[in-house]
Amino acid sequence: MKEAPALRELPYADIFVGASDMAQRMRAHDWARTPLGPPEHWPETLKVALRILLTSRFEMWLGWGPDVLFFYNDAYRPTLGDKHEHALARPTRDVWAEIWDDVRGRIETVYDRGESTWDASLMLLIERSGYPEETYHTFSYSPLLGDSGRPEGLFCAVSEDTGRVISERRLSLLRELGAGLTKATRRDDVVDVVRGTLQQAARDLPFSLLYLFEASGQAHLRCAAGVAPGHPFAAATLQPGKNDPWQVERLLAGESAFVLPLPPHIDAPTGPWQRPAASVFVVALPPQSSARSEGFLVCGVSPHRPLDDGTLSFVELLAGQIAPSLANLQALEERTAERDRLRALFQQAPGFMCVLKGPEHVFELVNESYVQLVGHRHIEGKTVREALPELIDQGFLGLLDEVYRTGVPYIGQGQKVSLQRTPGAALEERRLDFVYQPIFDTNGAVLGIFAEGSDVTEKLNSERELRELNNHLETRIAERTRDVESALDRLREESREREAVQEALRQSQKMEAVGQLTGGLAHDFNNLLAGITGSLELMQRRLKQGRFEDFERYIAVGQGAAKRAAALTHRMLAFSRRQTLDPKPTNANRLVAGMEDLIRRTIGPENTLEVVGAVGLWPILIDPHQLENALLNLCINARDAMPDGGRLTIETANKWMDERAARERDLPPGQYVSLCVTDTGTGMPPEVIQRIFEPFYTTKPIGLGTGLGLSMVYGFARQSGGQVRVYSEVGMGTTMCIYLPRHHAGIEEFDSPVPIEISPPGGHGFVLVVDDEAAVRALVVEVLEEMGYQTLEAEDGATGMAVLQANARIDLLITDVGLPGGMNGRQLADGARATRQELKVLFITGYAENAVIGNGHLEPWMQVLTKPFTLDTLARRVRALIASPTA
Repeated sequence: MKEAPALRELPYADIFVGASDMAQRMRAHDWARTPLGPPEHWPETLKVALRILLTSRFEMWLGWGPDVLFFYNDAYRPTLGDKHEHALARPTRDVWAEIWDDVRGRIETVYDRGESTWDASLMLLIERSGYPEETYHTFSYSPLLGDSGRPEGLFCAVSEDTGRVISERRLSLLRELGAGLTKATRRDDVVDVVRGTLQQAARDLPFSLLYLFEASGQAHLRCAAGVAPGHPFAAATLQPGKNDPWQVERLLAGESAFVLPLPPHIDAPTGPWQRPAASVFVVALPPQSSARSEGFLVCGVSPHRPLDDGTLSFVELLAGQIAPSLANLQALEERTAERDRLRALFQQAPGFMCVLKGPEHVFELVNESYVQLVGHRHIEGKTVREALPELIDQGFLGLLDEVYRTGVPYIGQGQKVSLQRTPGAALEERRLDFVYQPIFDTNGAVLGIFAEGSDVTEKLNSERELRELNNHLETRIAERTRDVESALDRLREESREREAVQEALRQSQKMEAVGQLTGGLAHDFNNLLAGITGSLELMQRRLKQGRFEDFERYIAVGQGAAKRAAALTHRMLAFSRRQTLDPKPTNANRLVAGMEDLIRRTIGPENTLEVVGAVGLWPILIDPHQLENALLNLCINARDAMPDGGRLTIETANKWMDERAARERDLPPGQYVSLCVTDTGTGMPPEVIQRIFEPFYTTKPIGLGTGLGLSMVYGFARQSGGQVRVYSEVGMGTTMCIYLPRHHAGIEEFDSPVPIEISPPGGHGFVLVVDDEAAVRALVVEVLEEMGYQTLEAEDGATGMAVLQANARIDLLITDVGLPGGMNGRQLADGARATRQELKVLFITGYAENAVIGNGHLEPWMQVLTKPFTLDTLARRVRALIASPTA
């Protein structure tokens, strides 16, 4: 095996001396490609400096030439970090580009004036680990003279002080915190000291927050350093699990410290640096007397220091000093508060109290009531003999001596005592209830006597007066009783008369309302029936004449009248809140947008329409088609109120109603969606506004309105859990608002039905039809059979249940809600579902309480169809239900 050559045999071994890593790198470097050229031509000064550099274990580097080409030894490599691989023989301004502006003047001093420089613990932000790092260095630049006798290079001996400087800085802050905490006498003082310390720690912790917990787990911000008020990081309160950026629930679960990255989209505080912190330490205050932490620190980590255990330990030491100070002062404040509370109770007690110390009975403590009793004399610190000499002859001093000697309490009730309550005045007699209670030391000896009691003079006088009054009480009560009974008789008679008048008024109002209602209904239905019967009579004549050319026109006239009658019925049911609704989760903005073209055509070109939809509008649970009708009614009324044209505005909004706002609108407090229609028309006076929702009340000329439109809107809103309110001024216009409760589920799409042809047939399946009206049942069966379905019939619930309990196949149950025989349609459907869980049901009804069909909350594969309905609508519902999947 060939042996490695001796060091002296290696190239330039006399210049790049030794076996260090940097010596080997320098010997292997291609110097011919550098401005210095081959080493054998280098100045002797440079060679000597390199020998010193490579043989020293101190951190050293030297620069040579106009570009200050960079040389360094093994000891300097940690300072370079990841620059080490590419630093040799490069210009110093490239190697240390980030600090060139900091050291350039020093280097020029060496080169231009030949003077040495010296810096102790100079702070430099150097990039040796992928980020600008806060470092501290003590170094000297010394000139290296070339062959010309002028400085051609510099020599630098350097010592990195980063660890020492930062450790001393942190220890100084900890000492200052400790010294400040020892002087704190209140918890608020602790917070002030912590705030001042954290503000001084900005180089290590660009921003800091101190939160303290409540018993509920909610955290309150007590101090902030480096964070402006209102910053997203400095929330005043934090509720675990609710938009909590610091993950408080982890601390409550027992974690003592963790690191969190900061969201990049929030402008984090920078402290004394130009770059923001990228992460934070969250550190709990160590628990003291209980197992639970009292709070926690949130500290931004310096962007110029590594995320190491040293910084975390520093924050933990801060927390470790804060926690016991808070706990100790908390206990002290609680004891002080309890002492003050007891002293206040003693002073404010309604009865008199005092503490007498020693055998001389010195007044040690006296409350306000005792001072008032004895006449506002200064008695604390005096003996009983000195303070109240008038008690000596009354035997009270002997009582006190006996209690002090024997240790047996003394109780006095109503005892007479004479006091000189005003200087120079005569003695005033008072009556007292009191007790002398001995206080014992640990050895059983009496220390002083506790006296408490109350002045019962007025009480005893009142009792005496009461006894005197009682002698005449029976007579006075009998007289008063006679007076009261006479007055009650008069009140009862007046009440009966008033109730009779009120009942007569109610009956009169009721008959007037019933007359108005029935008269209006009769008028409208007579008009509609005239159209229906007239069409039928003309069709009958044409049949006898064999003429069929006008049948479609007569049918259209009859159907139109029938549809208007159905609409009138729905309006009456809506007003009475008895119509059957088909509620769906609905977006009011989408509903208004779908009607916008229809409304524009309805109000005409002379009126301007503006739609203002709220962003983020809440869903509502309503019958969308009924809401469409209500909105159209409001828009038509608004149009009619603007005979000369104007502006109509439809606006939606989310409304939070507190108790006051909800009470004003006759609604429960909560969240609502408002749909408002505003016009710039004639407006309404107060007397019209009061009657606007009455049925058949209208301000329009005869023949131009039924007076049911707004009553229908009112009934629909109330039945949907909402309300309608009118805001109007004469000449200024009108706003009508529908308020509907917010729904917390998703939104379903709904579309206006597209008519389909009953034929050609194509249906497959078996349908059971249950209806007590033979004509309706026959029509439904005929339509189903034309569509190709097999049908079964029943005239009441019991017969329908018998069919359903048989083994016959039934794909769909069509049933009226109101059935004779004690079983309604809903009960029939529920009974059938007991054995046929996936049976599809279509309820048909002309009048039904919502409770019968579940207040609009139907089970899957159940639908409602209200009478009267078109045959096309029936066919569409049947096909859709039978075709819908059940799984």
